[in-house]
Amino acid sequence: MTSEERLLEQQSAPAAPPAKKKLGWLRLLRPVIGIGLLVFLLRGAKLSDFAAIAKEASVPFLGVALALVVVALVVSAYKWQRLLVVQKVNVPLPRLFASYLVGLFFNNFLPTNIGGDVVRIHDVASYTGKTAESVASVVSERLLAAFALALTAALGLALSYQASKEFGSLVGGLFVLTLGLILLLGSGTLRRAVGRKVKLPDVFSLRHRVGSVVASTSTCLQHPATVAWVLFYSIVFHLTVVLINYFIFLALGLNVPFVYCLLFIPIISAIQLLPISISGFGVREGAYVYFFGGVGLSSVEAIASSLIFWALVALISLAGGVIFALRR
Repeated sequence: MTSEERLLEQQSAPAAPPAKKKLGWLRLLRPVIGIGLLVFLLRGAKLSDFAAIAKEASVPFLGVALALVVVALVVSAYKWQRLLVVQKVNVPLPRLFASYLVGLFFNNFLPTNIGGDVVRIHDVASYTGKTAESVASVVSERLLAAFALALTAALGLALSYQASKEFGSLVGGLFVLTLGLILLLGSGTLRRAVGRKVKLPDVFSLRHRVGSVVASTSTCLQHPATVAWVLFYSIVFHLTVVLINYFIFLALGLNVPFVYCLLFIPIISAIQLLPISISGFGVREGAYVYFFGGVGLSSVEAIASSLIFWALVALISLAGGVIFALRR
């Protein structure tokens, strides 16, 4: 076959569907699922019901909840900084806090275009010139935060037999997965053993890039003191989220004992990790209805509490949009 014939054959062959189209369908499916869940949960509810709840809301308690959102972000920025420092990458805490705000803005308002973690990686890499270390810090932080969430949720499951029976596998799976990844990436011997089995194609220096990120992640996770502190601050973060929700309930005049917040909120946060909707919409509200409906809240009250939680986080994240606009 001549080269001309080969060219004609390639041109006449049906083109494979581009990956972008597949990703487009996935991006479309997630908001559809979220909206569908919300519509299902809101069936029979009236706008006046939500207006009545909002009208009675305590501004001081909502102010405390809003302040706690800022505290949670400062804690997150600080534990991120510790993972950068262990790699000898120095970034001021205010810069990392601003990066978190920008990432949060992207997660809340531009979820289909680019993830907040990617924004944070790009921000630190641009500031320091160290891409692999930036990626490794975010990967390590996410892994340790997820592991801390599994630990916190496990505490909640231990307080409820029914919840442990229904969601024990989810929390247990998160625990095993994150612990396995932490041990894999933190153990040089284990990492090298897996590396000998998994061969990446050396396209666009992929092998070198992935190797650099894995090595940097391993550096983060091979410092027990740093890992312990990051886990501690991750648990502080999750407990702060519990407090935020508790003050939202107080603001709405809803009688939800703190122990139920401690029991349910970490489990809800774990459920939200399921990548089936945008920003957890629908999934989060359904979990609030399921758990807090069982302790006396109506569906409208549970959904209103969930939406207010999202609104407070979104309000703070607007500052990230301003920061991003000023940087351009």
